[in-house]
Amino acid sequence: MAKLQAEVEAKHNDEDAKREAEEREAKLRIEMEFKLGQERIAAAEREAERQERIKKEEDMIKLRQAENSALEQKLEQILPKVREANMISAEFQRDIRFNSQLTSAMPDFGDLKSEKRIFQIKIDNREDGYFYIWEPDKFLNRVELMRQIFNDYVESGGSMPDFSDKE
Repeated sequence: MAKLQAEVEAKHNDEDAKREAEEREAKLRIEMEFKLGQERIAAAEREAERQERIKKEEDMIKLRQAENSALEQKLEQILPKVREANMISAEFQRDIRFNSQLTSAMPDFGDLKSEKRIFQIKIDNREDGYFYIWEPDKFLNRVELMRQIFNDYVESGGSMPDFSDKE
């Protein structure tokens, strides 16, 4: 009988051990599934961040392309006028030079990639020893005034205008 009790007790111990092993295995499986789930979530977050960075870069590229296109259009409009202003200045024997310049305006704070490029005209007045920086609209207005003075000069048969009034 003792042998039978020992066998029953061993069977209970085996069943308890088996149950404990199954419980440990279930806990491990739950923990592993949880970790895998967490890793999937982290991977999805990283991918979303990567996609966001890509989208920002694409938007920045599109913005730069639009800015470049606008600058090209301005250059196509302004450069012939710069040449014309220089020719008129030379015709009147004035030591004044007109040059286009492209500068970058850095933002006060924030992303350096958001710098703006600014197109301006530099007027180098060598007669009086100083220079001006004009926006394209002001320059176009002044070229029109120069053209009117030049046309008056041509119509008058080459009578040189008086440039002594510096105002």
